Amino acid sequence: MEKIDEYRNILAMPLCKLSIDKLVQEICLHPEYLKDIYRLISDDKIVVSWRAIWACEKVSEKHPGWFVPLLDDIIQRLLVCKHDGSKRLLLSILYNVPASDPVSVDLLNYCLDHMLAPQESIGVQALSIRMAYQLCKSEPELLKELQLILENADTEYYSTGVKTTIRNILKKINKFPVDI
Repeated sequence: MEKIDEYRNILAMPLCKLSIDKLVQEICLHPEYLKDIYRLISDDKIVVSWRAIWACEKVSEKHPGWFVPLLDDIIQRLLVCKHDGSKRLLLSILYNVPASDPVSVDLLNYCLDHMLAPQESIGVQALSIRMAYQLCKSEPELLKELQLILENADTEYYSTGVKTTIRNILKKINKFPVDI
């Protein structure tokens, strides 16, 4: 049995039997298996796809460089993703990976469009704000634009998590010129 079939079976198990950490550990020990788990993010079963993205997100925390060659594909997947949990995990992978130069305009536009969108989950909103900041750091005029958007956001309607993220990013932006 190929690793991809083994991983599909593992990811389809009930969550109480699933050990993402064991799977992540195996992939970290055998980087050649990353391609198999990555292929499963396109699986027809949403639970398998979502858990494969979850495993990739955990791997990206330990080995962000492994995902650099996959950046464009991950961004394209994010742009068409409809599953809230998968969107959050894809954003998290992108956040873990070193930013590309030049900045991905598609990713920046996605983040700006979704960071304050009320239909998005708190996780997607907060990660979009953090990702937008990360992308804008290299371009002072973009950073100023992000600052204006966040300062003018009517935070009354947002969750505590989103309000906190806005406040923390604004603090970082205000300190940024001192750090240059």
